[in-house]
Amino acid sequence: MAARATIVSSAILTLGRHRQRPTLFYVPSLRAAPVWSVADLPEPHRAPLYALEAAAPEILAEYDVLRADVSSDYSTADPTRQEGEHRLHEGEWSWHSYVKKGERNAAWAARCPTTASLLEAVPGLMAHAGAADPFGFAFFSTLHPGSTIEPHTAPCNLRLRCHLPLRVPPGDGCAMELAGARQPWAEGKLLVFDDCYEHAVWNRTAEPRVLLLFDLWHPDLAESERAAVRDMFARARAERGAR
Repeated sequence: MAARATIVSSAILTLGRHRQRPTLFYVPSLRAAPVWSVADLPEPHRAPLYALEAAAPEILAEYDVLRADVSSDYSTADPTRQEGEHRLHEGEWSWHSYVKKGERNAAWAARCPTTASLLEAVPGLMAHAGAADPFGFAFFSTLHPGSTIEPHTAPCNLRLRCHLPLRVPPGDGCAMELAGARQPWAEGKLLVFDDCYEHAVWNRTAEPRVLLLFDLWHPDLAESERAAVRDMFARARAERGAR
């Protein structure tokens, strides 16, 4: 893994607007495309992802119950929300998280058993018992009316990000732009993309946009390489804690 991985330098970031632009960590030779279809993924991924699409109404029902009882765990007061990939620039963004930096929320799984079970069936979900996947997230993402997330890129090219739209305002006032191309959402239809391409999101409507967001390991990374990434960041975290 060490031979493939590169800590990003400023030179990489100036290669071009519509190229991958990870801010922290880059692994050469991984397939790169802004948007992936489910058919582009290895065969074991496909049936579980199609099952998520088919279950969109049940997933939305679990979201509605959860949202009524549980507050958002996204806070702009969190220093990690002041910059970087998860910064909100205008408006309100609610998270109800199952996975944060690879760590599962058991209470969420108990409240949303169908959704949790379907996510766990997807190969390469960035969640690992006993070892955090530092770039892995899975949460219900609610972008409220009048909200904007300005152009940004992911910290790494180690993952693919998935959006399962559950509630999308009608019209053209709510969408994502990815690598210079508009990517509208369709309810119940997965959007799989490489978020180290520059992208922005906005909701200029009077209704919230709701989707299930989750991260998968890039399918070209071997399990040994994934383990090496976890180990590298675990050691870095331990060293910081020892200081």
